[in-house]
Amino acid sequence: MQNAEGRSKNNGQGDKDKGPGSERGQSGRSDSDFPVFHLGLALSFVLTTLSLVFLFAFQGCDRGIIPAIGRLREITVVTDHWPLVESKVRSILQAEVLTPQPEPEFLVRQVGTSRFDAYTRLRTVFLVGLVSDTVLATVLGPRVDSLSEGDFGLFRVPNAWSQNQQLVVFAARSESSLTAGLDAYSARIRQTFRQVVLEHVSRAVYRAGIDKDKSQQMADTYSFSLDVPKRWYLNQDHADSGFVFVFGHYPDRNVFVFWSAGERPLLPDAMAGLRDSLARRYYDGDRIERASLQADTIEFLGGACLRLSGVWQNDKEVMGGPFVTYCFNNQGRLFMIDGLVYDPGKKKLDALLQAEVIVRSFVPR
Repeated sequence: MQNAEGRSKNNGQGDKDKGPGSERGQSGRSDSDFPVFHLGLALSFVLTTLSLVFLFAFQGCDRGIIPAIGRLREITVVTDHWPLVESKVRSILQAEVLTPQPEPEFLVRQVGTSRFDAYTRLRTVFLVGLVSDTVLATVLGPRVDSLSEGDFGLFRVPNAWSQNQQLVVFAARSESSLTAGLDAYSARIRQTFRQVVLEHVSRAVYRAGIDKDKSQQMADTYSFSLDVPKRWYLNQDHADSGFVFVFGHYPDRNVFVFWSAGERPLLPDAMAGLRDSLARRYYDGDRIERASLQADTIEFLGGACLRLSGVWQNDKEVMGGPFVTYCFNNQGRLFMIDGLVYDPGKKKLDALLQAEVIVRSFVPR
């Protein structure tokens, strides 16, 4: 890697513009609408007041809001049908993400509706059940009528009982349509929670604010910008070659932007090869561990984007970590925006999500 980069080798000799040098491996940890029902309330009180709370929620009342609590990637599944749906829910929410030590995409806890009142302050709640279930019927009210022809539906309610909380409801008319619906909506449910968690992580990443000077400098110089978090650094040593990056420490995270004139086909092998060539040149020989490579197409900036993810390695320095890369064409140019993490001996998915939040802050000017 270049010695100004987040995984630096300058042992503290870097100046402020290039970032404080840190020995590789010296990584630390960084982080994780409406009146809430108090934990001691009986369920009967919850049921009689849910409709009123939701009425205020959908009208946008924002006074007396208590912030949601809980880990950023944790989803609390509330259902009385756990033996029936557990395997399907876990297959949707806990697929392994290929980091050096594979981690489940989401952390899951499960409770029944009898304890529902104790969890209305948690950050992300997934209510799963039948329209005949008392809690679910009360929460949805007339929205039950909007269920699809397949007799199941997915609903998302922001700030249901707490600020920055997300309630996601999966409702079905029968047990058979409950399991069939979870199968049919598995990709949609997973994508919904990916978006929810990225929103939570974004608030954590930018809690201290955005370095507006660095972001504006990028916008003025390159006709695009990133929301650079405060206490992150900008390296422009290779800007003439269409390559700049930002980085932060504790743990070490990097986000690079590469651009070139002309659009290109968004083919996984070709884009993985391009990333390897860039990392070989600018990151001292990093490469993708091809057995870990995953590719899917997502929507980004209103168009198609190839998303690559997996594990990078540096054979010379015997190091590695997870990465995520967005590849897309915009305004006659190819862009590749890449986030990576180096945090030896630690779980890395939370930090990778932080990098992806910055990747997704990209705006062409």
